[in-house]
Amino acid sequence: MKFKRLSILLIVGVILFSCNDKSGDTSSDIPINVSGEIRDGYRHLPIDFRSDSIQLVVYRGDYVKFDLNDQGDPQVEYSLNIPELGVDALLKDNTSEQPYFKMKTTGQYPFMIGQKLGELEVMELRQSNYRELSAEEAWQLLMDNPPLLLDVRTKEEYNRGYIKGAILIPLQELQARAGELEKYQNNPILIYCATGNRSTTASKILLDRGYKDVMNLRMGIMGWASKGYNIQFQ
Repeated sequence: MKFKRLSILLIVGVILFSCNDKSGDTSSDIPINVSGEIRDGYRHLPIDFRSDSIQLVVYRGDYVKFDLNDQGDPQVEYSLNIPELGVDALLKDNTSEQPYFKMKTTGQYPFMIGQKLGELEVMELRQSNYRELSAEEAWQLLMDNPPLLLDVRTKEEYNRGYIKGAILIPLQELQARAGELEKYQNNPILIYCATGNRSTTASKILLDRGYKDVMNLRMGIMGWASKGYNIQFQ
């Protein structure tokens, strides 16, 4: 009787372990239907007013633009309201000069664009070959076994202070200049920006191009500086 109970417990344990293993690290590589595409550092979200509702999924750190191409009169303005994110803006049809909005916090956010209701889900980027590092973890890594250090801020920001050894490729230029990094495709790369948002988008750009070991400085150079770590100046 005891042997039978033990066998049942072992079987249950195996089942639970299998379920947990399936939803563990490997689940981070399950494709997610993230909306739109990244161009010039921005995630462009196409809006189809013919849909019953608009469901959008983006990553935390994305700088998003709502694309309203071919909706009608280019002079017509559409109001965009995302109350929980403090977004209240006017968008125009057929223009490349749409405002952008930084996705800083994960969650689900109802919105209205024109008269159409929708929901925007902001989620963390998760892949097995991607990880976020605290300032302390990044400092230790740079002391022990320095990876390629990539700064994706603007030239002006870089000139005001950078982490020693960093090379600069602004986020808006990264897709066009990614070829400059090809020799590092199989090597560790640590990316940072000001606060850890643009570097998330930069990480995704490189991951989509097949880079094998991408790291993101979680709170950016501001978090680095807050811990008293060294900043270089031009």
